[in-house]
Amino acid sequence: MINSDHHKDEKILASNPTPTSHSQKPQKGNGSSVRLANSPELVKALRVCIRAYGVGYVFATAPKLIKTILGFLLSPRKSTPKGQNPIVAFLIAIATVIKDGTSSRKDGMSMLLLISLGGYKLLELFLNRGMKKAILAQQLQRQNEQQHSHQQQWTRNDADKIELPPELRQRITMMASFLSSAAAIIFMHRYRPHHATIDYSLFAVVRGLDVLGHIAVKNRWGPRWLGSYGSLAVFVMACTEIMFSWLYEPERLPGPYAFWITKMARMDKRLLGALRGVRLGAIKYGQPNTPEARNMLISLCRDLHLDPKMGDIDVINKVPCLVVHQNVSHSCEVHAGYRWIQGFLVSSGIYLPVHLLPAVINPKAFLKKLKEDPVGTTISTLLSAARSSAFLASYIALTWYGICFWRSRIMPLASRLRGKEISGDIIDNIYGSLLGSFLCGFSVQIEKPHRRAEMALYVLPRAMYSMWSRIMFGRLSRKTEIAGETLMFATSMCVLLTGMMWGQDMVRPSMRGLLGWMLEIPRKRQQRHGKGKAKADDPEPSAVAAIDDKGALATVERERSI
Repeated sequence: MINSDHHKDEKILASNPTPTSHSQKPQKGNGSSVRLANSPELVKALRVCIRAYGVGYVFATAPKLIKTILGFLLSPRKSTPKGQNPIVAFLIAIATVIKDGTSSRKDGMSMLLLISLGGYKLLELFLNRGMKKAILAQQLQRQNEQQHSHQQQWTRNDADKIELPPELRQRITMMASFLSSAAAIIFMHRYRPHHATIDYSLFAVVRGLDVLGHIAVKNRWGPRWLGSYGSLAVFVMACTEIMFSWLYEPERLPGPYAFWITKMARMDKRLLGALRGVRLGAIKYGQPNTPEARNMLISLCRDLHLDPKMGDIDVINKVPCLVVHQNVSHSCEVHAGYRWIQGFLVSSGIYLPVHLLPAVINPKAFLKKLKEDPVGTTISTLLSAARSSAFLASYIALTWYGICFWRSRIMPLASRLRGKEISGDIIDNIYGSLLGSFLCGFSVQIEKPHRRAEMALYVLPRAMYSMWSRIMFGRLSRKTEIAGETLMFATSMCVLLTGMMWGQDMVRPSMRGLLGWMLEIPRKRQQRHGKGKAKADDPEPSAVAAIDDKGALATVERERSI
């Protein structure tokens, strides 16, 4: 990231200020250790440890705390043990959550951040110190060999005066971040063996890949479309994997995430069961099936006030569209429009509060902006919420329509071309679901470019989680899995932290803000020529983008805790 020439030790030392005179004698004792203990660098490293642990503690504890509070508010009887006072039970539950957050065996996120980030700063400090002492020892040896030289004289306590070249300091950053992150994952596996850490590792991999993607775009590596359509390609591929897994193998997704998709899709479980049964061969159209399989769609038709014969899989060749549409309409297009409107209304209740969060987080700035341009600010906020709601509504509608388009448009055309009717076992197999899973990802084009990248980074770890469980589960030994995950996490954190220290413009702005605060890295600013005040080299991210990116890490822990 940073190119610098190799420096010889003599040049390094010669550039240091204030040479030591001959009359100064080397001090004896443990002065070096005392200076290290009182050094600002060590104090800063300890502050990083405290901040990293605190952020991990909040992210791990806050979802459990909110869940506990809501549980007592919404259903106090259910949450209160029999024979116990509700207030006492509430206080005990809150105290338990807070106490569990301090346990290294129960609260993994705080320890993970403490060791990976705090350990990195401490290890970097000691490696820098050790390298300076090694260079100083080499210089003192040369100085003893040239006693009559008139060059500056050095003592054993002059290690702080040595300035390491940028290239060497960058390598120390890489080494320290790699070793501390590897130690963090090893600690997690050793002291929390029954808790999976693959979601943390995949989160780090995605953020590391994001840094490498920024480097590739900046250096113009690869095709030109990578910068413009890379986020779209990643989002589409990730959503294809996620939705296909949800339709057929939801256990491969994080439980709360799969539950959220089920809630937003509003697809009846019996219809999902029929799709999965066809794929597994447990359901055969026009042939005798088990009573459980046969009654599945018959009961659905009764609940939809349709003729039960429409769902009798022992008789029909395929499920009629009206049953798939859940008695909304015979038309696939009308049904897709209905799903879009329904999804938009539900999504508005989600995204409108999200886009109003900046007013809660920073009310002074929001009120100032509202005072300067009340109409423009209100319209901009509403349009942003509407855009996000339209994205999610289109995502839902395209998933449905992709399945319907395969069943009612492509398959009838294929039947006419073949001159032979295609069995419903083929029509309702994986291909329609695969098409719907593929099409839904293109809905992200409704969002603005920076939001597309945020959405791609949000879904990619979940898609990788699904693929990891699909491909690797049961094929590797436990030791091999741990070694691979350790290497994966350590390498990704090495890329991310090296980018933070040596190329901040390669790290996404909102992630840069979160890591920068924990590591106490000042945000770099660049003066622009011309009129006006100095501005940041990169434009400040929107408050919503910052909330999304900082909340991604919290989402990982929240999904694990529900």
